Amino acid sequence: MFARPETHTPLPFDVLDIDARSDAELDALPFGVIALDPQGIILRYNLYESRFARLDRNQVIGRRFFEEVAPCTRTDAFEGRFRTFVTSDSERGVERFDYVFDFKFGAQHVMVEIVRAPRTDRYYLLVNRTRIEGPRKSATFPAPLQTELAPGEIELGVLRDAVARRYVHVPAAFFASLRTTCERLAPDSWPIFASEWGVQLGRRIAIDLEAGAIESGDRGLASLPMHRVTEEVGRFFAERGFGMLRFDYARAREGVVVVTVERSALAESAPKTTRTTMEGAGDLACHLLAGAVGGIFSHVAGKRLASREVSCRAAGHDTCAFTIVGESRAASIDRALEEGFRGVSVVVERASAVGAGS
Repeated sequence: MFARPETHTPLPFDVLDIDARSDAELDALPFGVIALDPQGIILRYNLYESRFARLDRNQVIGRRFFEEVAPCTRTDAFEGRFRTFVTSDSERGVERFDYVFDFKFGAQHVMVEIVRAPRTDRYYLLVNRTRIEGPRKSATFPAPLQTELAPGEIELGVLRDAVARRYVHVPAAFFASLRTTCERLAPDSWPIFASEWGVQLGRRIAIDLEAGAIESGDRGLASLPMHRVTEEVGRFFAERGFGMLRFDYARAREGVVVVTVERSALAESAPKTTRTTMEGAGDLACHLLAGAVGGIFSHVAGKRLASREVSCRAAGHDTCAFTIVGESRAASIDRALEEGFRGVSVVVERASAVGAGS
């Protein structure tokens, strides 16, 4: 069977086991993670923390957390508690407290957990944001901005957006060249590669959207009405030139959400072929976008979802479309696609006919 990767969110785990988690697993977490050595040097820094602090983790790893990166924490309530925790002979593995991070762009109320990693000399700060507000007049030592942490970046060819995320301009042909190279080195691998790439991208996009929702006063994506979520997702991709996404919930009772893409950059930049490998699966071009949207909605739903491209203009179909379904229905969708069925209605009806679950 043609194995497409599933989109998923990380399973819950014991905080005392966090040191065993890979950097990719830490990046998928919906809270900040900072690993320090006993002296307070930053050893690990996950994507969520980087996004909320608006600091590039490549610029903070190896720096002194309390002195250089977060001087607002040089207090008895934070640094003092950390130093005491490090030097304590107590077997206690976790210390919890509330705090306020002061940044020049605003204050963030957080709940912090200090975790002593077993069998290593590492201490983890787990940072959950509870409320965000404007800059506080009482802030004496706010955290530095990215431009202050790494001055002269622009002259070195570094571009950043309004929240200090680094970005690179690439033409749509970038995706076509990547696909061509992938298929040349590993024929028929593009659907699997692009889908998994999309899933990983979607998880990171979800963190950006989550941060935006919290910064605008909402609790997070899961607290928003679904039409607001789809608006935010659609806006995100449209602003980056991927095309216009439209979400259809008419089949929601059947366990299917349909997403269509108008003017898909991936479809329009795809190399034109007439291959019918895997019953035409190789000609579909929007696997990356389908995987990314599926990853975002898995984050929102808090459970595993699967996203499958079912038609594509690059393959001669009328529209670019994919379905978002639960795990139990994914295998049936895959079988329908492998058998050569294309188009939302045909694929969904075929999947239902072979006994897909909801």
